[in-house]
Amino acid sequence: MKKSYLWSGLGMIALGLVCLAASILWDTPLDSLLCGFSGALAVPGAMQVWKYFKWTRLETADSYRRHLEEEQIELRDERKSMLRDKSGRYAYILGLLAAALAILVFSVLDAFGVVGEDTASLMVLFLGGYAVFQLVAGWVIYKLLDKKY
Repeated sequence: MKKSYLWSGLGMIALGLVCLAASILWDTPLDSLLCGFSGALAVPGAMQVWKYFKWTRLETADSYRRHLEEEQIELRDERKSMLRDKSGRYAYILGLLAAALAILVFSVLDAFGVVGEDTASLMVLFLGGYAVFQLVAGWVIYKLLDKKY
């Protein structure tokens, strides 16, 4: 495993700690956002460092080489590549339909005066849910296509 994997993990942990320190030391309206960034940076960075040390131990060197070979075979498998492409397309189309429906719903709510000053937080929550929806939809569609073909 490359040393750059270790250094990028350590860099992510350091940035996460900087964000956490900034959120603790300064009283700004961005405190919750900085706390979120600290977790979003530190946890994946810690996982990268853990994986680096796990796979660079001498007793796991052979299993890591086999793992890389299997991963390369899986990535180059034409059937799975086709299924990934197809599931991505379906998730994209489904996401476009969800966005069009959301535009319609927010327009109707705005016309009736239901949406007020909290619109920004509502939109942020919706877009966060939309991102999760896109990820889950792509995964579910891939699994369904994998079973079908």
